[in-house]
Amino acid sequence: MSSLETLIDHLLTSDRLPYPVSAQIDPVGNLCQLRCPLCPVGARIITDDRRIMPLDTFTTILDKMPFLRTIELYRSGEPFLNPELPAMIRYASDRNIKVVTSTHFSFFKPDEFFEGLVASGLDTLVVSLDGASPETYSRYRIGGDYELVLANIRNLLAAREKARSKTPRIIWQFLVNRYNEHEIAAARSMASDLKIVLDLRPISLGDNEPDVRHKCTDIEERKHAWLPEDQTYVDDCYKGDYRYPLFRGMCHQLFTRVVLMADGAVLPCCEARNRESAFGSLLEESFEEIWYGAAYRDARMRALNIKTTPEIQSVCYKCTNFGTAPSLREKLQLLLLVYRKTLRNFGRKRPPVPR
Repeated sequence: MSSLETLIDHLLTSDRLPYPVSAQIDPVGNLCQLRCPLCPVGARIITDDRRIMPLDTFTTILDKMPFLRTIELYRSGEPFLNPELPAMIRYASDRNIKVVTSTHFSFFKPDEFFEGLVASGLDTLVVSLDGASPETYSRYRIGGDYELVLANIRNLLAAREKARSKTPRIIWQFLVNRYNEHEIAAARSMASDLKIVLDLRPISLGDNEPDVRHKCTDIEERKHAWLPEDQTYVDDCYKGDYRYPLFRGMCHQLFTRVVLMADGAVLPCCEARNRESAFGSLLEESFEEIWYGAAYRDARMRALNIKTTPEIQSVCYKCTNFGTAPSLREKLQLLLLVYRKTLRNFGRKRPPVPR
């Protein structure tokens, strides 16, 4: 190992690793009305630890992370099942934190809801709408109402125009599968008419969660049932023979962001699901104790292929999403990514982290 690689490994595993500037915080744990078959919550694979995060829990954990500049306020459930979500958004945006949330948007709300959402300071709303017709949409978003989702998008656009606001920006997330790929052109036209962004994304087959086992079908059956013919919208791991690791490169989340469950537990990444996989709790510990703790350190060493006897074999030790033999170039790219995010916020006053 070269002296440069040794230095990079040290910087990425020491207690000088910068704090992350982005986080994913779950306002609703494992609760959703829809039955999306490849989602562990929708498929009812995960049926426990259902909860709604109280506002005081959100404010407590956010106050412990004053270095954050962006938060994704969604994860394993439908965020708007939390009645205090707009207040959470407002609390974060008042602290100059950019807030993004994601929703299936298939629920009835009065006009005041849309006006309040615009006033909350929400930066971006991602709407899951996988089809340009009710028939294709309902193949995956089981229990959702296609026309209601479109009506809610239009209601939010009207509220935004009334307030003369440019936010929230609306992104139409379209998971491309074999049932809706023929509607991509129609979706592009609809997005253009609505003046919103269309995000065409490959569908995941539910095999990238290291602590969840999909029980309904095996991977080959899921590939046959869901993958589109157009290979443009198929992840590389599903092309040809199924292979591990699923993704190229190395895991960045252990070094660049933090993920929190609805009870304040800290997970190593957005793919981990179970409370048992947590690296600590921000309701019980300081951020510093968790970020530089043994669980994070050992997981980072594994990701960097540093030969060591781990104190804690966390969920990361059974993860097959990424390889565990990164090249010097990949490590250097990660180091630059970590410090580039920090330098972007250089000069911004960073309050001390509460202990």
